[in-house]
Amino acid sequence: MADADIHEIAPNLCVIEGHHPHRMWEDPDIPTIAVYRGASTLYLLDTGVGPQQRSSILAAAQKHGPADELIILSSHGHIDHLGNNDVVDDIAATSKRNYFPRAGRPGLEPKTFFRAMYERGAPYFDYLDGLDLDADTVSSLLRGIGADPRATPDAIAHLGDAVEAAGVVPAISKLLPGLVVDILMSTYPPVNIRAEAIHDYEELGPPRDITIGRTMWRGWIFGGGEVHVFQTGGHSAGGCVFYLPEHRFLMFADETTGIPIWADSDPANTIRTMRGALEMMDSGHLSTVCAGHRPMLPQSNDEARATLNGVIAGAEEFTATVRDGIAEHPDGVCIDELYAELVAAAAPDSMIFVLKRLQFPVFATFLKLTLANECLLRGYRQGRDDRGRITFRA
Repeated sequence: MADADIHEIAPNLCVIEGHHPHRMWEDPDIPTIAVYRGASTLYLLDTGVGPQQRSSILAAAQKHGPADELIILSSHGHIDHLGNNDVVDDIAATSKRNYFPRAGRPGLEPKTFFRAMYERGAPYFDYLDGLDLDADTVSSLLRGIGADPRATPDAIAHLGDAVEAAGVVPAISKLLPGLVVDILMSTYPPVNIRAEAIHDYEELGPPRDITIGRTMWRGWIFGGGEVHVFQTGGHSAGGCVFYLPEHRFLMFADETTGIPIWADSDPANTIRTMRGALEMMDSGHLSTVCAGHRPMLPQSNDEARATLNGVIAGAEEFTATVRDGIAEHPDGVCIDELYAELVAAAAPDSMIFVLKRLQFPVFATFLKLTLANECLLRGYRQGRDDRGRITFRA
């Protein structure tokens, strides 16, 4: 399987495969998206980003034939799901609309949005403390943003020793969030969000109750019931998932985030979404699920159930691990120390181990930010240690 491959679920439904980055400065994190042809409407469930996914959207649209109406349904406000919104220019349809959750609008200014989200950790931890990137990795990063061939691993190792000896690491740490976000943004191909053409779902009216079997959701219905948009708000503010009754298919986009990786993440909503999906499987209204990232491709039956239950278990494990780690410090613990202790004690199959392994391809020390978000979300009491660092305690 390759990036932007088209996987047919049914003659009128396909998903377009995404891509997980190897390193944050080498390639972007691209989600899996979906294309669905209703009776007379072509639905794009997110548009992804980059020329490969754009070409696959056009190929899928051509296969499905002319449509009276073209509707982009956006799951949330992150650019990797919105970057090909201009594809509507190359798809024939009498009417074209793009719908989007109003609460996600801050994400339409992506660099400002992600810098604010990542810099949220600055008062709570040191971005460089515990960042175990080797000299080869750092030299690759620096060459990727303009360093010349003299930036060899050996040269970088000597530079690192000199910088540490000079005592300037804490100052450099404060520059890291902006640098990381700038690098991350530079890895993406040109994005065409078309913010001026986006309509909020809320223009159709407030989200309404939608009952599927015994399961209650809130959201909007398109095409007389062809597509249900459930507003779930787990991964990010206003986030949505898409349900296609014809194929008993649920597209989660990024709503499988069971930990608070962003300031506007709400893991309780993610758990509620996973349990709702399991209830729909039990009642026979759902057979296939798909997500934007890890695992990206469709799953059915026992495999799907295992993934949904895994998201729930992972979220609960993470919360319990952080709670127990804080409980070890009745007088409070700072994020840097909590991070070091949890990583050192993490078993290979634990959420902390997985999150530590996954953080560097996307954001440096991202697990620290997640820990800070968790502590703030749970309302742990704040204090200061003898070095003036903010601490959390139960």
